[in-house]
Amino acid sequence: MWKTAMVETGADLLQRYGSGERDFSNSQLAGADLAGADLAGIDLGGSILRQAKLASANLERAYLSGADLSQADLQGSNLRLANLEKAKLQGSRLQGANLRGANLAEADLSEADLSQADLAGANLTGANLRGALLAQCKLKLANLRGACYDATTQMEAGVTPVELGMVQA
Repeated sequence: MWKTAMVETGADLLQRYGSGERDFSNSQLAGADLAGADLAGIDLGGSILRQAKLASANLERAYLSGADLSQADLQGSNLRLANLEKAKLQGSRLQGANLRGANLAEADLSEADLSQADLAGANLTGANLRGALLAQCKLKLANLRGACYDATTQMEAGVTPVELGMVQA
């Protein structure tokens, strides 16, 4: 499907998504309110979504590679199997988010709150987890090889970053 004019508001995106459009790559949607929206399979690669409200949104299988989601509210969102490779998620709120099988390779999750998030089977190779909160995360089969952490990264008691293949920054 051909990509038409850029979306300028969350309401515009929702209307066009509802009409069957899926390619919204490189959109400027900083601060957009998309909380609770069903956006499964959407392409927002390279888009600016800083401080966007995406709590409880369905972004299953979404393409968000290279997107700027810094300080976005993604609490309780469904990002299962989403591609977030090289996405900027600094300071984002991902508490309770479903990130099962998501690709977060080389994503910047510094200062992000991932408490109670489900990261089972997720790819976090080379991700920046400096200052991230990973309390009560599900990390079963998650690939954290080469992910960076520092003294401010908070992990579950008894979890050793080195055992997960992480490297100290």
